Amino acid sequence: MKKTFDKYGRTLYKFSHSVAQGGNVYIHKTATGKTIINKIGLRNALDAVSKKFKLIDPTIKIYETIIFFFFHVPNSLAPAKLIESIQKNISSFAEWDNEYVFTGVYDLQEKYIRKDLEKFGFDFGKGYK
Repeated sequence: MKKTFDKYGRTLYKFSHSVAQGGNVYIHKTATGKTIINKIGLRNALDAVSKKFKLIDPTIKIYETIIFFFFHVPNSLAPAKLIESIQKNISSFAEWDNEYVFTGVYDLQEKYIRKDLEKFGFDFGKGYK
């Protein structure tokens, strides 16, 4: 895989078989009134998922009651398998809400992630790194 940029500055992921842009974000909040315990352990668990599935350009932002996990999914990976693995690996770090969000994002560069988090009402710099 080769990373380049298009004429608008967006990241292009060039594979031997295809070209892709953008990425995905997995968002999961805790159950009402619950907080995330052991943020370091949670980050390590999400890092392990990232390595296991060879996610491209992952960014993990952990706040008191919500996580944002940005990444580009390799074409060979079924999103359902990834979501199942994420949920299994994070289950012991909080009591999680039944609902989560898995959706596409415009680009995985920090400036775009900052804008996405701002839209959701979060400050990029205030999340646990």
